[in-house]
Amino acid sequence: MPYTDGFKSEMVRRMVGPGAVSAAALARQVGVSQPTLSQWLREANKLAAMMPPPEEKPAPPTGPKKWTPEEKLCVLVAAQGLQGEALGALLRRVRGCTRRS
Repeated sequence: MPYTDGFKSEMVRRMVGPGAVSAAALARQVGVSQPTLSQWLREANKLAAMMPPPEEKPAPPTGPKKWTPEEKLCVLVAAQGLQGEALGALLRRVRGCTRRS
């Protein structure tokens, strides 16, 4: 009987990771033979071994942005003469633009 790839993936997912179920126990639950489930698991492990390792993500910044003197001067010039809500809006905009990405 042919099974969909989605069904096979779900069965493999149930046999690995936290709360994993053995192929024999899963066979009793879903009515698929234990050898078939074991074969799907072996195939999935082979595919996983052939996949390249995931690219490492850069580490998140470890603190507030270090402002350059030019950036500081630019904010001071932009803020000159502003008060109240206008000053607050500028500072919120600058804060959002200067965070490390």
